[in-house]
Amino acid sequence: MKSILSWLSTPYYFNPSVQFKLRTSFTFGVFVFVFLYIFKPFTLASLEEILFEYTLGIGLITFLGSFFALYAPPLFFKNYFDEDNWTIGKNVFFTIITIFFVGSILWYYGGLYKKERGIANITYVDFLLYTFLVGVLPVFLVIFTNEKNVREKREKRASEIRDQKKKKILEKQKTFKNEIIIYSDNKKEHLKIKIKDLIYITSQGNYASFFIKKDEDTLKEKILRVTLTKIEDTLNDYPNIIRCHKSYIINTSFVSDIKGNARGYLLKSQFVSFYIPVSRSFSRQSLQGLLN
Repeated sequence: MKSILSWLSTPYYFNPSVQFKLRTSFTFGVFVFVFLYIFKPFTLASLEEILFEYTLGIGLITFLGSFFALYAPPLFFKNYFDEDNWTIGKNVFFTIITIFFVGSILWYYGGLYKKERGIANITYVDFLLYTFLVGVLPVFLVIFTNEKNVREKREKRASEIRDQKKKKILEKQKTFKNEIIIYSDNKKEHLKIKIKDLIYITSQGNYASFFIKKDEDTLKEKILRVTLTKIEDTLNDYPNIIRCHKSYIINTSFVSDIKGNARGYLLKSQFVSFYIPVSRSFSRQSLQGLLN
């Protein structure tokens, strides 16, 4: 039970791409149509005269219903579908709800054929059960396989980056001013910080929190009303200061490790107790630079 709960809490990638949702929905629709038409499970064997028409309709409804379920809810429940907090458990729960949603539509569709043999004798509960039995295997197989493949791919990439860091020859770098002044949006306040002591910066609503090394073990936080975009522009000349995520700017000099999972890549620093996320828009070259 513990291992199952641990697996369900594993990070998982929620793909917001409309093309991905169309492709996934189409795949499910085709699978359902082909499976039902070829194997004729349940009572479908008695519907030879209308079998193609009926199963094709089921496949089309599966495609449209799946796409609606994948597309519409994330527009209204953005907090639940937050990409940075998406897990296998959430994906499984959402998948089950989607299966029963599509099953309910298919039940109504089946009612249009109630005069044909076998259709009218199936109860709503039985029909939902049939829908679940047909849909659950391919869906959960896709979830398990996709999570495993993406996680292993990113773990391998993270391992390669770590190896490249160990092998990289130290190069002479351009010398920049060690101390810099960052002004607030209204220009009335400012912070003077030493680049060599800056660990990371994160957004806090309309404010930015600067975490600066105080001594060997502790950090101090300084807050300024300024956007990360403005900070990024100010620190643009410093190659070791990188905006790795929409909510984080990091000093790569203090990044000690990188790991990958199905959701993306994560950075570790000896001064930070948690892993800092990396945007999925990062290129391969940018990822290599995070540890170099």
